[in-house]
Amino acid sequence: MASREFLKIMKLARSGDALAQQKIGHIYMLGDDGVPKNSQNALLWLEKATVSIGFSEEIFNFVADQLELSINLSSSQAPFAWKCLLLAANAGHTRARWLMAQAISQFSPQTNQISETPITALAFAQMSEKNWSDAGGLESFLTLAHRYLEELADLSSFNEQASAKKLLAQCLQDGRLGTLDVDRSKKIIASLATQSNDIGLSSLLSLGFSFNQGIDASLVPALKMHLPSLLSNKKHQQEHLPIYWAGWQQLQNADALEIAAELGHVPAQLAMGLRLAKLDTTVDEVIGNDKNDSTAAEAKTNSGNARLKRAVYWLKLAANHGEREAWYALGLINRMPQYSGYSAEDSDTYFDKAADLGHPQAQYRKGAALWRKRAQLSEEVEGLQASYWVWHASQQGVTEAQELLSKIMESHSNPKANDWHQLASAVAQAMTENSHRFTGEILLMCHRVLVANQLNLSKAELLLADIAAIQHEHGAVVDIRAELPRSTPRLILIETLEQRKALMMASKAFANAELSNSLDEGNLRQRRYRLEKLMEMVQIK
Repeated sequence: MASREFLKIMKLARSGDALAQQKIGHIYMLGDDGVPKNSQNALLWLEKATVSIGFSEEIFNFVADQLELSINLSSSQAPFAWKCLLLAANAGHTRARWLMAQAISQFSPQTNQISETPITALAFAQMSEKNWSDAGGLESFLTLAHRYLEELADLSSFNEQASAKKLLAQCLQDGRLGTLDVDRSKKIIASLATQSNDIGLSSLLSLGFSFNQGIDASLVPALKMHLPSLLSNKKHQQEHLPIYWAGWQQLQNADALEIAAELGHVPAQLAMGLRLAKLDTTVDEVIGNDKNDSTAAEAKTNSGNARLKRAVYWLKLAANHGEREAWYALGLINRMPQYSGYSAEDSDTYFDKAADLGHPQAQYRKGAALWRKRAQLSEEVEGLQASYWVWHASQQGVTEAQELLSKIMESHSNPKANDWHQLASAVAQAMTENSHRFTGEILLMCHRVLVANQLNLSKAELLLADIAAIQHEHGAVVDIRAELPRSTPRLILIETLEQRKALMMASKAFANAELSNSLDEGNLRQRRYRLEKLMEMVQIK
């Protein structure tokens, strides 16, 4: 219940006494015995007082000292509060300038487009365009707010100097106050990050360093400062995950690695599994290092008493998120004799999954295994499956794959050294100069000659091969056993752009002929006759 003294003052205030109105405003703003704090009522009475005595320095400085941006003011109270701040700021009031800078940084026209930060300056959220216009225009305050922030950020006596620096950096980052300077913004944040407080920690996080690229070397001191306190927390927060992962990458802190893995960071789970299994001395040598051959990788699997079961646990978590390195590591572990869960079958399954995800060593393993077992497989063309996987591995630089591929597939990358070069050159020139002469079956024969030259086909293969079906992703499959049962299928590498172009053009020509129902090349004798006719047309014996 309000005191008699308060009721007496209230009676005078209602009768129009300006000093009483000012006193009531003070009581409501600060709160008193029996009178709860009410900023809205306080501003109402203070505004009434200014009608009689004007905006005295005592009133606007009091508002600047006590106003909280978090309170929600009505559209009728906010303009008065803003005017008080403006007058106090012009008079050099530090807190008034700080409040104005915070408010303008949130309500500038650019902020609505570039910032996802929720509005905290609720005191002026109800200000309409007319209110801002009457106050001088929101745009006109941008430069003023930026100047205030610069001054406060350099003012060592200001209690919230660090907060002012952080807000200045944010404004420079996105240009919301009319000045864009990303480099300076990063420098300010980097300097704040070295402070051993919440602002320092949030500044380090706000730099948004990449998980893959890690943090800049200049931030390592800040990382060393904040990491121990984070590690000592009983509950580890997801928002601190980048720091934990950076703690492992930059400082090789095993505790930070484990926490990052527990928080669900897949690369950390992979690194944790590799470290426990002792598959390598450092994670960086395993992750992304695809140049070591499989035997060298296996030589590194001497894990001794390593906690292989825990390693498998972490690796399976990473593998289930698509980490091919994890699948490959699981394949290696399941072939370790000291692992209680030893299983060659499971190992092959894991290697297959790694191969499907593009792991070069796994692809080579799979291809080599298929090549060894080719006699036991039911394939239309022996070695086709093996060639597919070995080719993929060779494309990623696996030396052994390139050597094995040379045994599985033929290489004819130099058409000038092939049997049909003279005829193919004449045909290509004639098709360019006199394309109208080559139609129907003769055109199809032209494409057969061009493909035969690029792949060094025999005469029988030139005449009988299913040209449209020759090309596969990794090479050409030439199989004419349907016409000549005693012939041997061939796997030929497609290594040059000219080879792919010849096959593509041929496939297009055969497809067009089939669509127009004109695809009838006849039997072997008719095709041989057509080849001889083509040779006569281009004057090649």
